[in-house]
Amino acid sequence: MGLKATSTIQLYLVDEVMYNVMDEETAMELWLRLEALYMTKSLSNKLYRKKQLYGLRMKEGTTMLEHLNFFNKVISEILAVDVKIDKEDKALILLSSLPESYDHIITTMFYGKETLILEEVTSTLLTSEIRKR
Repeated sequence: MGLKATSTIQLYLVDEVMYNVMDEETAMELWLRLEALYMTKSLSNKLYRKKQLYGLRMKEGTTMLEHLNFFNKVISEILAVDVKIDKEDKALILLSSLPESYDHIITTMFYGKETLILEEVTSTLLTSEIRKR
């Protein structure tokens, strides 16, 4: 069972990562080494993750679902290094990552609201994209 787990993890690693962990023999050793290399809670890692989040911009031609998936991936990586972001800030960061073509939708979402709920924002954005098609 351990060999199967180790092999499965190794199959999903790109070559550049694999070279850094190829001496690890058990799945646990491999996992701990990967965690130490790529999920450290260092200040520089936190800075890198925050820059990635705050610099996020949706590219033209990207679907909203693809953008939301990448946004959620970045949020997960930030949470993994113990950086806390409240839900309203997540919603605001998501909206600020959208191109100008979404300005009218953003204005509509703000109308009559004191706070934003991330789930409502994502639902509105996905519904809007479906209507555009």
